[in-house]
Amino acid sequence: SCREIADQAQKKAQDIAEDANARAEKAYSDIIADAEKKAQSILNMSEANISGIARRAELSAKVEAVDAAIEAAYDAMCNMGADDYFAALEKLAARNACKGEGELRLSKADLDRVPSGFVERINAELKDGSVKLAAQGADIENGFILVYGDIEINCTFRALINEQKDTIREKVCGVIF
Repeated sequence: SCREIADQAQKKAQDIAEDANARAEKAYSDIIADAEKKAQSILNMSEANISGIARRAELSAKVEAVDAAIEAAYDAMCNMGADDYFAALEKLAARNACKGEGELRLSKADLDRVPSGFVERINAELKDGSVKLAAQGADIENGFILVYGDIEINCTFRALINEQKDTIREKVCGVIF
């Protein structure tokens, strides 16, 4: 009958509409879930980037602090009183001297203020060698250069600090961090 056909058509249309509606809701849910996943992924990457940036900034600040501490130590070495300064140079020369006769080159400023007995005290500490004071001042700020023929041992404070900078950084980081 017509009524049955109309009811079947109505039922079929309703089933199609419900199926389409269910598929639309599923597609909508999938799109929302996918968008949430992408948003979370972007958020996680942003957090990781921010965390990495923060770690790099913290490391940079620590390196700056350590370098400032190293420079402060250098300044303290440069600004020692004359007695302490030349006593430090004597120890440094005794530690760095080689066998044979060497020449100790001070800066012009240090050469003009070298205390009496300076070289004698250094030589008294040496077992297999000796040093003599160079007549001309070297073009350095502080410390000295020991010369043995073609070999020069740079014992300026800047050279000593640069040579030990990584070790100094490790020790200072251990103390202040």
